[in-house]
Amino acid sequence: MIDEMRGDFLQWLRGFFHVAKRGSVTLAAMEMGRNQPTVSHQIKCLEREFGVTLFDRSGGRMVLTAEGRKFFDKAISLFEIIMEMKEEIRPDRLENEGLISICTTHAIVHYLLPDPISAFKLSHPRVNFDIEGGGVDMILEKVESSEVDFGIASVNSVPETLIYLKLFETKLKLIAPKGSDFFDPGGPSLAQIASAPFIGFPRSSTITPLVAGKFAEHSLVLNETFVLNNYETVKKFVAMGLGVAILDKYAVSEGDERDIEIYDLGEYFPTREYGVLLRKRKYLPPCARAFLASITARPWIHETNF
Repeated sequence: MIDEMRGDFLQWLRGFFHVAKRGSVTLAAMEMGRNQPTVSHQIKCLEREFGVTLFDRSGGRMVLTAEGRKFFDKAISLFEIIMEMKEEIRPDRLENEGLISICTTHAIVHYLLPDPISAFKLSHPRVNFDIEGGGVDMILEKVESSEVDFGIASVNSVPETLIYLKLFETKLKLIAPKGSDFFDPGGPSLAQIASAPFIGFPRSSTITPLVAGKFAEHSLVLNETFVLNNYETVKKFVAMGLGVAILDKYAVSEGDERDIEIYDLGEYFPTREYGVLLRKRKYLPPCARAFLASITARPWIHETNF
């Protein structure tokens, strides 16, 4: 027996989801195409229906309470079930049409996604992509809140709410200006790297704590002179002689060897692993499932020396 619920429960739940995601009734209303009083009313109706306070409103933002966080997780699962129900009763919406939303790093967007997306679009011309680049914290947040179909990242640990599917491994490379005197001819030591001007990445990048931790193990501190969040910009700064940098091998091509020196760091660092991040019990539209199958089936995605 299912208890009766008053009002338009799903619309209340939709308003709650957007407010929880944005932390603001105003922003949620803009995203939903509704006015602010309507969204506020939806939240109040939902709280009254369940007899709980879903948001802490004391700090000027709508912050989820402990009950609200539990409710948010259940709301996402419910919407996932509804989307799955729509697919089952609409068999015409198959893998050849729809929208695939992905959140990953800027480097993955720039270097790795163009080729598989181009190949996929040839056989699925009516499928569109919504791709956003950012730091690992943003990727995890968007995957956990189900704002995207899946994420691609290198993570130190996987939250309990997510599933992780390994895609590939990559090595770390040191890049330096052509003709610089930063290192001995035999190759750079960690001490020499630490003494050179270093171009780093933001702390939100998973490569930053990995690199800093390795130098700390040897009681060394990097001489960080720039912090940049784009691999191509980093390579340009290095080519200009402004410093050295450490980045993933997949971002370095044979063409780069004309402008910069490239050194292998396998002696000091283990390979880095990247994978797909999915919310547990996540509903994936057929087109997203087909694209995931296509990239995991590609030989290059599994090469350990990629």
